[in-house]
Amino acid sequence: MKTKHGSLSPQEIKRLQGGELILDGYDNDEIADIVKVSPSAVRKWRKKLKEHDDDIACLCRKHGSGTTSLLTDEQKVQLKQIIIDGAIAAGYSTERWVSKTVADLIFKTFGITMAPRTVRDLLPTLGLSPQMPVVQSHKHSDEAVLEWAQRTWKRMKKKRKNLVFP
Repeated sequence: MKTKHGSLSPQEIKRLQGGELILDGYDNDEIADIVKVSPSAVRKWRKKLKEHDDDIACLCRKHGSGTTSLLTDEQKVQLKQIIIDGAIAAGYSTERWVSKTVADLIFKTFGITMAPRTVRDLLPTLGLSPQMPVVQSHKHSDEAVLEWAQRTWKRMKKKRKNLVFP
């Protein structure tokens, strides 16, 4: 069964099974034994079903838990633009954005304290994704790398093929 959150969680399956048993007339202790939950959980389900006129859908998860975002929509747009403009332009010493740096930026810009974990959850909602930076060596040129790949690497591969193991 699918919900607006995807597949049902094990807890939701238990609640729905328990709800069906409640509607079928089983008592709380029987339901608790069958579904492997506490009798108090069954009492809560029974109360909720009664409040919702026996609509079993009331036992499904309705929304995620947690608090609403501390940033307004305008602040999110502004934050995204600052991140896109780059860390150096924002006054940091390197161009690499990390969760702690973005959390610091949010505090300095908006006066809102956020944990790095919360920042990692926030970035995808802004259309940004965590990425590993592209690291390039500054010790040699692209031509030298290409030449090494075409000549030296091919020779090394050929030697490896010709090795015979007892």
